[in-house]
Amino acid sequence: MILDLHKVHIFLAVAQHQHFTRAAEALHMAQPSVSQQISLLENMLGVQLIDRTTRQFHLTEAGQTLLYYAERLSLLATEAHNAVQVQAGVMKETLKLGVGHTLATYLLPRVLSEYRQQHPQFKVRLTVGNTATLLNKTASGEIDLALVGSPAVHADLEVAPFMHDRLVVIVSPHDPWANRQSIAVSELRERVFLTREPGSALYASVAQIVGQEMLNRDETILLGETEAIKRSVELGLGVALIQQIAIDREQQQKTLIGIRLRDGDDQRTYLVASRKQYRYLPAATTFMEVLTTVSGSTRPA
Repeated sequence: MILDLHKVHIFLAVAQHQHFTRAAEALHMAQPSVSQQISLLENMLGVQLIDRTTRQFHLTEAGQTLLYYAERLSLLATEAHNAVQVQAGVMKETLKLGVGHTLATYLLPRVLSEYRQQHPQFKVRLTVGNTATLLNKTASGEIDLALVGSPAVHADLEVAPFMHDRLVVIVSPHDPWANRQSIAVSELRERVFLTREPGSALYASVAQIVGQEMLNRDETILLGETEAIKRSVELGLGVALIQQIAIDREQQQKTLIGIRLRDGDDQRTYLVASRKQYRYLPAATTFMEVLTTVSGSTRPA
């Protein structure tokens, strides 16, 4: 039996809107026609997709299963349409790129500048967010490639490293630790400690090093931006563990001191995430070539 993709498309609209009438409006169809198509699809599959015994919209287990595949089919159909349009010269190929906050600030400007110079025929649509958000958007097809920090795990994605970095303890030049060569993890627990918000890759990395208990204490301050952490440390509000790539300018200007962590895994890996079996079109392939070249030249010693 061949699945009727038109009916699956209607089912997807109903599931996404969780309402027959709103789905019909979005599809520019009459509501009875939408209901009829769903009934025909259920008869074709031999299962009930929507629980009609409750007043509130609810998919059955079979409906939930079909929804997963309907979303993937819809995404694949959109990719196929765009690929054909690009190949025919009707559409300019656009790379949908997601980038974590740190990379967007400290690496991406150089990468995009080089990419635009080498490949002006391609467009880039950029989304900046924390790791969890970007991975979800990549899995749903809103993003083609996501550049994020590790750890980054998602069942529907493949990830591969493209650059290595390290975490360093940062302090003000006037801090008692300013002349230290290294800091032990246990010493961090004696200070006001600043880090990023949950959901960010940095928070996950720091939690692995210092322990979740330390991040839950009153003396730990969570901030949404790396720049906010750096400015707070410059003002002497506390200390932080932060990526080396993020403090190169401040170290040159001597407004922040970076100190090696004596124990604990300070290694930091940046990853590119894509959907499993994602077909790299020229815009994505050429971007990865530029990314590899530029990130290799900025890798800290």
